[in-house]
Amino acid sequence: MSPPARVHEWAAATNAPAGSDLAAVDWSAVDSVIVAVRTADQVSAVFGSLQDHCVKGPLTAFVVTTLAAEDARRILPSAPDSWRVFEAPVSGGPRGARDGTLTTFLSGPAPTDAEERLLADISGRVFRMRNYGEAATVKLLNNTLGTFNLLSTAHILNLAARIGIPAKEFLEVIRVSSGQSWMSDNFSEVQYDLLLKDVGLLRGEIGSLPATDLSGDVEQEILQARGLLESEA
Repeated sequence: MSPPARVHEWAAATNAPAGSDLAAVDWSAVDSVIVAVRTADQVSAVFGSLQDHCVKGPLTAFVVTTLAAEDARRILPSAPDSWRVFEAPVSGGPRGARDGTLTTFLSGPAPTDAEERLLADISGRVFRMRNYGEAATVKLLNNTLGTFNLLSTAHILNLAARIGIPAKEFLEVIRVSSGQSWMSDNFSEVQYDLLLKDVGLLRGEIGSLPATDLSGDVEQEILQARGLLESEA
């Protein structure tokens, strides 16, 4: 879809003004923005455009782009002192966005009442952290687990088909049984390219990821994790 068509579609769907560039915005009526792009460089470019062309005074900026923790620590504090910048990556997919039930991972200053109302409009749950980069790390860990779940579901569906169980029928079994997960419920619609991007960001941050090996010491891994949960209670 071309940019003008997307602008028209957005305006029609939201009954709100829309434009394809920052110059189309009446900035005198704006006190907060949501930055939703794909890469750290694009976040920096948006910040630069806002400063250079549109916004001279106070502004609240929610950056929902999932960044590497290092990029969040580098980019977000570089905003003008008059801005209130929140690192706010989200989880929940298109359905959560439509329903206003996204999970938001939030780092930044203590929100004002107006900022809390905006968060309540878009979020079913807000997890709050203090330092830039922590929200990114939590989101990346969550999406990496989601990717493991997605890949495990794919492995088992392929295995079922190889041994004579139709994959489509077995997916229905998974959705109502102990193998169920958000990824199995949404298996055919998941935007795995975005998940793989986040896996790459986490791998770049910590160097390596755990391998799932059912022939290894599965019991020890489970007991260790349960012990962590009990000690932090």
